[in-house]
Amino acid sequence: MSDWYAENMIVGCGNTLQTDDGFGPAVVAELRKLSLPDNIKVMDAGLAGPHYLFTLMAQSEMPVEKLVILDIMDFGGVPGEITRVTPDILSPGAYTDPHSWGLREPLQVLAERTEIVIFGCQPQSIDISQIDNESDDAEYWVTESVRKAIPKAMQLALAEVGVDYGTTITSQSDLHGEPAGL
Repeated sequence: MSDWYAENMIVGCGNTLQTDDGFGPAVVAELRKLSLPDNIKVMDAGLAGPHYLFTLMAQSEMPVEKLVILDIMDFGGVPGEITRVTPDILSPGAYTDPHSWGLREPLQVLAERTEIVIFGCQPQSIDISQIDNESDDAEYWVTESVRKAIPKAMQLALAEVGVDYGTTITSQSDLHGEPAGL
């Protein structure tokens, strides 16, 4: 199996420079801190997901069985609210990133052989971040309402691939940055 493929994949999509559009990559950054089973890969696809990664997955001889996508989605909810959708219920153009790239086509092709679940977080802002790039207080520049949704998104994504968040996984470090269990 390729180094970046796995039976189950959790993929964060988005542009980290556009505040809440960095939601997917921010969730992936937190998931990478966990020890996960070998059949699960976590990947930050950035803006490459729709037109590169999903197309490669659809054409690969090594199919992914389950793909969980984390991204922002304007569904008219409260900022930070998360919704679960599948590609079959998306109308054309219903799920587009802030740059108006349609994601339905690559997902529809991939969905012919892969189970796909999308967790969309209602953004508050997709403006270019105004946080100084020298700031040490923000790893990802999402708004507070979207930042608060990250733990829930982690739990939902992991549940989709059969991992009970906080029970069947362990952290590689404790809250003080020390290796866990020492």
